[in-house]
Amino acid sequence: MNKKKHAEFIPLGKLVKPHGIKGELKLFLYNKDSNILKQKINIWIERDDCLTSFELLSTRGNESKIVKLEKINSRNDAKSISNKEFFINRDDFPNIESDNFYINDIIDFKVVESDSNKDLGYIYDIFSMPGGNVMGINCNEKEVLVPMVDEYIQFFDFEKKIVVLKNIKELIEL
Repeated sequence: MNKKKHAEFIPLGKLVKPHGIKGELKLFLYNKDSNILKQKINIWIERDDCLTSFELLSTRGNESKIVKLEKINSRNDAKSISNKEFFINRDDFPNIESDNFYINDIIDFKVVESDSNKDLGYIYDIFSMPGGNVMGINCNEKEVLVPMVDEYIQFFDFEKKIVVLKNIKELIEL
């Protein structure tokens, strides 16, 4: 088993259940538009308080993904890792253009209100909703949800790990 720090691993989805008798698994992706599983990469699964690596041997299906992993050769093997979240090492993500970023990169960013420069809290999660992504912000121990649209986001400062929000008085009581 390989022990790794969780900080460098990004949750990508969940291994739902076995598919067939040859060790294939049906999986659920948190981002259904993700194409990262097209690469031959390692996925990581937490077992006994450490992360174990499995090479992704094949993937098929569009809406419902079926995968084959190394070391998983039977339905019983597949059942042993069913209902588990799986992770991808951050280093295995494809490079993107400098104007873009991965959503998980802004988790833990400090949130500041543009007019008052008041510290509102931090981003604790990003939720993928049918209408678009929504930031979950911990604001004075309250959960506040802010849509990731130009109406509310003034800018991201990736060096300082800050997001500056605007027009949010109706969403957050300042």
